[in-house]
Amino acid sequence: MKIGQFAKQNEISIDTVRHYMDLGLIAPEKKTGQYQFDEKCNKEMKDIIYLKDLGFTLQEIKTIFQYKRLGKLSALQNNQYYKKLFEEKFNEVEQKINEYQTIRGNLQTEISKLQASESQNNKQMGIHLSVLSLLECKECHTSLNIVSGDIQHNQILDGELQCRCEEQYLIKDGILFTSDTIKQTNQLEEQTKVIDDFSYFLSDYIKETDEQFIDNVFKSIDWIHNRIDFEKLENKTLLHLGTGIGMALRQIYESVPQSCIYIAVDHDIKRHQLLKSILETYNIRKKVLFICSDFLNIPIKNNSVDYLMDTGSSEYSLCNVKFLLPQIQHYVKQDSYLIGGYLYFNNFHTNSFIEEAYRKNFQLEQIKRNIKELDYETIADTSHIQHNRYPGKYEIKLFEGEETYNYLFIGKRLG
Repeated sequence: MKIGQFAKQNEISIDTVRHYMDLGLIAPEKKTGQYQFDEKCNKEMKDIIYLKDLGFTLQEIKTIFQYKRLGKLSALQNNQYYKKLFEEKFNEVEQKINEYQTIRGNLQTEISKLQASESQNNKQMGIHLSVLSLLECKECHTSLNIVSGDIQHNQILDGELQCRCEEQYLIKDGILFTSDTIKQTNQLEEQTKVIDDFSYFLSDYIKETDEQFIDNVFKSIDWIHNRIDFEKLENKTLLHLGTGIGMALRQIYESVPQSCIYIAVDHDIKRHQLLKSILETYNIRKKVLFICSDFLNIPIKNNSVDYLMDTGSSEYSLCNVKFLLPQIQHYVKQDSYLIGGYLYFNNFHTNSFIEEAYRKNFQLEQIKRNIKELDYETIADTSHIQHNRYPGKYEIKLFEGEETYNYLFIGKRLG
């Protein structure tokens, strides 16, 4: 019979038949350019299936076939050979069973530990009651008071805040929304799905983003982390503009003192939800106030911020002529600190992603001038991190010849 009929009769694919032929397990005769499979081939095929069911590998089966073909054993010798062969395989399987049972037990122990850990973690983060004294309406500049709310463990999880002019401030899933961002609350999803989405996003981000660019991001974060005096953050308020998915915050989270109030501001609810869901799985809790707001409409009191971390100005400058920092200085104290990361270009392509009207905010000398005009004295700065290739779909698009740098700055405002 031909190969197709032989494969069909033995319920295997033609590719499998050819593989067995390449290994020398089946040896059909070739007549008139085609292989012919006889009863001998059928017997060999049945033996292959039989031995595979007993746990023998194809290479082991090949050795058995060679021994049998060359040995021409008598019935007694044949029985003795197979008895020894099967005993050895039996002992091998027994050993593997014991090994797998040990592994199985170890895995069960680890799964139980992780399940117990999950039940202890995933405690929802809300707005701590102690931070309410920092809040005020940006319309009438009066305090925000609780109108209604679900309060657990001194945290507001859901509720409503109100000022004298009755401007609406909503708390949902532990995030404070200003009137201009309340519409985003219908985008909130279950946390488990958010975490799954983040795992997918992170894997896809790493896959789609240039390796050098990712290395430079973490060089920037490390540079900042190594130069922050976290002890000075005790009982201080830090305002972070443009927290995004928390690449910076998650790296410094453990170092931030428990007494520090960390105000995380972003206008994108999905970013906030991702970051918050991740932090809720940590074993430690910090006072993080999540605010979904435009940077110019953050409902906090003037002169209330000790540290300003600015990683949002570059995104803001993509569609605004004015530099962000001068417009939000009323939030910070006279002797505040600035921790900033600013994207700038060495040159612009004629078709650059940065529109011409906004390009001055992506020039190093202009960035330095803006910071200096606000009376920040330099403690440390660097601009050596470079990128000159298109980093990927999740980052700003670069054209041929364009080079980007990340200017990092830490300074103290002269009071």
